[in-house]
Amino acid sequence: VVKEKLEAKKAYEQAVAQGKTAGLLEQEHADVFRVSLGNIRPQTKISVHISFVSIIPHDGSSPQTLRITMPTAIAPRYGTAPTNIPWLRNNSQNRFELSVSVQMNKAVTSISSPSHPIGLTLGCHQRELTGEYEPSKAFVYLGDSAMLDKDIVIVISAQGMDTPRCSVERWLKSDGAEETTDAYALTLVPKFELPALPSQEYIFLVDRSGSMAGSRIKAVRAALQILLRSLPSRGTSFNIVSFGSNYTSLWPTSQAYSAESMEQASKHVDGFDANYGGTELRSAIEFAFNSRQDVKGGSTDKNDKMPTSVFVLTDGEAWDLDGIINSINQNCGKAKKDGSLLRTFTLGVGNQVSTAMCEGIARAGKGTAVFVAEGEKPDAKLMGLLKAARGGVIDDLAVDWVDSEDAKDDDDEFEVITSSKAGDYPEPSATSPPPQSQPPLSLFDESHVDTPAETGAEKAIVLLDPPPKIQQAPKSDKLPIPLYPGFRCSIFAIVKRGSNPGPHSANVKITGK
Repeated sequence: VVKEKLEAKKAYEQAVAQGKTAGLLEQEHADVFRVSLGNIRPQTKISVHISFVSIIPHDGSSPQTLRITMPTAIAPRYGTAPTNIPWLRNNSQNRFELSVSVQMNKAVTSISSPSHPIGLTLGCHQRELTGEYEPSKAFVYLGDSAMLDKDIVIVISAQGMDTPRCSVERWLKSDGAEETTDAYALTLVPKFELPALPSQEYIFLVDRSGSMAGSRIKAVRAALQILLRSLPSRGTSFNIVSFGSNYTSLWPTSQAYSAESMEQASKHVDGFDANYGGTELRSAIEFAFNSRQDVKGGSTDKNDKMPTSVFVLTDGEAWDLDGIINSINQNCGKAKKDGSLLRTFTLGVGNQVSTAMCEGIARAGKGTAVFVAEGEKPDAKLMGLLKAARGGVIDDLAVDWVDSEDAKDDDDEFEVITSSKAGDYPEPSATSPPPQSQPPLSLFDESHVDTPAETGAEKAIVLLDPPPKIQQAPKSDKLPIPLYPGFRCSIFAIVKRGSNPGPHSANVKITGK
């Protein structure tokens, strides 16, 4: 049962105080949850069942693929944690078993895991195929129980995954709903070719903190070499910023892209090591933003503005998520007001990468994110990321969930409640009877009974406005997400309908610029 956080915690503590076995699931951070169990009797086996719904993101290597990530451990992160987290220093005795039933709309074409050996049965939801073969089903299980030391990643490919689809479910007032509503789930993989930007500045912000040691910094070096050799030949300038506890840049400002500058940068990357200490990402990303040619040049002419894409290569292992997101929002918003285009793209590296951090950086900077596990080939994903950055951005998206003709059929009913004002209540008149006098008060009333007084602050009753006709995630009006070719986009909405709703809208219209 989902409850408000304080209410749920109070119910849990009351149950524990009464000697009952109880459980509580709390969200401690954007991607950290805690399960608390109370009053477990000796020699008792406890099973905890958690049900949730989550968007499965694209893999980045192909529009036909999805990437499921099952976190099994929380990597130590830089900074102050929002709560006390009991880090597991020795995971040798903690093992994990996993099975996944896959149901797609069309035939499953391949399933693989870059992180673990897996077993696979196609055509059913069991280890053994006993009934009729159904090509849209599959059953995945770990080849052996896994240690709680790295995320389990499963990549699924199926036919028609890049086909736009919209599911809608109606909840009628006659079925118990307060109002008839339609729930929409829209997913699409855009297919279009935007003209390449004539010129652009590329800044590569590279995490060289201690958590990037070993195979992660090796993967970053390989990815950077691919990116450096794949930049547009003309109209390109670039720079490389390394960060950890401090930050340094290859050049004071970005240099024109040429064979000589690329070779200098390549040698610089070959010497990278994870020797920069902590993960002060916020100060590093602000340094990268302020090192842009638009800022250094100081021109106020919008025609002189050069678009900038900042590529962040990191494992995201830092707690300062809100501070980093706020900084990106402010800088990108300011650049847009000044007539410039500033975006952030993310390559998440490693087996315990913080998806909340990497996706948050990309979302705040109107870019996109891809992830590469240790030992996974990054080539196709990097090319998709560069393709997205080379083109412009379709921004300020808006979705029309209901056709104008359908809207006319909905007879929305409203109740107008006027606010109180002078004249609504009679004023006391001179002829009003005087207040009644109080009876005498006895100092020794034998019939008196003490009544406990109500103490403590009175709980405020918050009167909320009624929900709007359309509730949308991401938020309504102009969507805070752009569209990029080949990158999956999901949008959800609940649309309030009238008492006599017509059929579902046959079209969903998306507009942008």
